[in-house]
Amino acid sequence: MAVLFFLFIFGTQSVLASDKVVVVIDPGHGGYSEDASAYGAVYKDELCEKDVNLETAFALRDELQRYNNVEVYLTREDDRRLSLEERVDFALSVGADVLVSCHYNASETHLFYGSEIFTSAFGYCYSYGNGLAQCIMEQWIDDGQASKGIKTRIGSTGEDYYGIIRHGCEVSLPVIIIEHGYLDNHVDYERLGTVGDWDRMGRLDATGIANYYGLSKEQVYDEVFPVVDVPIPDYVVEPDTSPPGYVYLRIIDQNIETSEVVYELSAKESNGKLMYYGLCLGEPEETAPEDYGDLMLWEEGKSVITGTYSVPTGYRGKITARVYNNYELYSDSAPQELDFATLLEERAQLLEEAAKEAAAKAEERRQSLLKRDEEAKLEAERKKEREEVGDFFFFVGGDKKGDQVDPVKARRSLYLEIVALVVLIAVLVCIIIIKHRKEIMKTIRNIEGNDWDRY
Repeated sequence: MAVLFFLFIFGTQSVLASDKVVVVIDPGHGGYSEDASAYGAVYKDELCEKDVNLETAFALRDELQRYNNVEVYLTREDDRRLSLEERVDFALSVGADVLVSCHYNASETHLFYGSEIFTSAFGYCYSYGNGLAQCIMEQWIDDGQASKGIKTRIGSTGEDYYGIIRHGCEVSLPVIIIEHGYLDNHVDYERLGTVGDWDRMGRLDATGIANYYGLSKEQVYDEVFPVVDVPIPDYVVEPDTSPPGYVYLRIIDQNIETSEVVYELSAKESNGKLMYYGLCLGEPEETAPEDYGDLMLWEEGKSVITGTYSVPTGYRGKITARVYNNYELYSDSAPQELDFATLLEERAQLLEEAAKEAAAKAEERRQSLLKRDEEAKLEAERKKEREEVGDFFFFVGGDKKGDQVDPVKARRSLYLEIVALVVLIAVLVCIIIIKHRKEIMKTIRNIEGNDWDRY
């Protein structure tokens, strides 16, 4: 009590210097009862949180006992039920400097994952608990856990909400509740689903506690004290009670090739931090929290993020974004309209027009090739005809049918032209004879009178 008196007088953690620290580890829940309080979170009707808590507490104790300048106790070492007051009373009975209550989490919607630590919202208990929580959380983050932060929670009476923290604060004993992760969400369960995982988390807890007090496995110090100095607040450290604000969803692109939406999502959080987000199709008033699927982590320090979201082929309807802070409070964006059906219809029309254009070009090319073949065929027939009837026909001309020569008629025409030529010659001869008949007759008579006898 003297130590506590000097603490409140000087308001600093350095007066807590001692040759050792006493840490009490409390495996949460335990025993049997008709309600679920004794079991804690239950996963797949087989994995009970009370058993996981005890396994982690054993690993924490064993690892922490390897350090010097520390005494470690457990509130329970078997499956028994203890009241919250009994746990705090035990810690007081062994002169505890701090009580660390080990837990694993679960939620009604099974959507959440990540680690969080609760501490008192008041004075010295907040200061001490927050500093210790920082050191433990650092170990969890380095191990790959998502951090939901170090938080307080106030009940309806204005006191600490959690009974074990409240009872500890009543006797000036700092108490923290460490929630290692969620047993009912696959993201955490993949990392925290085996005995080896539970033991690993216990060792991480021990390292964080040792770091808070500056403990060493090799060296014994004359005195040890917290090395993380968190000022004692002169006010109640209220939890965040307001959801994220200015949540806005903007659709950047609707990719009909992949049936994906490219989006931009923005939000602001003034008191806590942005933690998760998800998207959901359909009318907002008809959706349930589970419809937002696997929540994604909001990128630390960002107020605007971008991403892609898959939708059913040809979807036409609304899409809404939901953003949570680390206190699991959420706000929804205004819904945006998606119309992949019209985009697909427009795409189909464009493809049909492109196909028609390609078909027209193909037909044009086919006709061009046919015309070229016809011209080649006609040229071949002309060549053959020249070989058959000679060049005279082409000199005098021929009978044609369209652009094509009829060989039978061409021969007939040739013969008629030859006969006509012969007749013409005969007529010309007759004309000549008739015109010069006197001279011809005279010549004939002369021939008969003078020289006929010679013939």
